[in-house]
Amino acid sequence: MLDKFLEKRRNIIFLAIVAVFMESLTSPCLKLGGKYPFLSTGYIAWFCLAVLILGFYAVCWQLILEKLPLTTAYLRRGFSYILIFVWATLIFHESITWKQILGIIVISIGMVVSISDERSGSAPQKGGENEQ
Repeated sequence: MLDKFLEKRRNIIFLAIVAVFMESLTSPCLKLGGKYPFLSTGYIAWFCLAVLILGFYAVCWQLILEKLPLTTAYLRRGFSYILIFVWATLIFHESITWKQILGIIVISIGMVVSISDERSGSAPQKGGENEQ
């Protein structure tokens, strides 16, 4: 069933977005856990949640790397930086600077350019010299 789902490129891209979204949640979990005393119940709970999320991410990422070229997959990880910026602002009420906003814009432009490169057909194909 999973193989059938991963036959379509759009499903692989969707899985990559979900995986990166989940991975971006680990930083807030760890920061929230850091508000509790070391090895307290709250600390351990948040730490365990982060580990579970990373486990889910690792399985998803392995599936993604089996289907997409490495460069294509990793370009999606830029989305994680944007999400962490959002979590820091929404959850922790951290201040926003113009340099941070500029950085997010640069990352976003890079992702758009790379995706448009893939759609035009000039992106490298999966595999390399070892693939037959």
